[in-house]
Amino acid sequence: MRLATSIFTAVFFGLVLSAHAEENPGKAVFDKTCKNCHGVDGKGDAMADKFWKVQIPRLTSKYVQGKSDEELKKIITGGIRKMEPVRVGSPTDPHRPKIAPKEVDDVIRYVRTLKK
Repeated sequence: MRLATSIFTAVFFGLVLSAHAEENPGKAVFDKTCKNCHGVDGKGDAMADKFWKVQIPRLTSKYVQGKSDEELKKIITGGIRKMEPVRVGSPTDPHRPKIAPKEVDDVIRYVRTLKK
């Protein structure tokens, strides 16, 4: 019985998470590429700030939210200051691809949901 309950729970949560990712594909991209530095909820990550020796912009801030989608797209695809262009995969992989244009648009839509 315990095994059946565990399997049901795993399948249920897998379906819920999958459905959520489908309804907001930008969150899935964010989770793969952005959250390590910008934090799980876009409000920052003190360890990343310390590592990079700079306060990484909070995605919930007026500074970031005040930027146009085109400005955000330019930052994501081209980088800015210490931030390199956003790439998918492990930072230790030297051949990581940049995120696709559709994913850039999706992640920008998701970042807009992080307003304070």
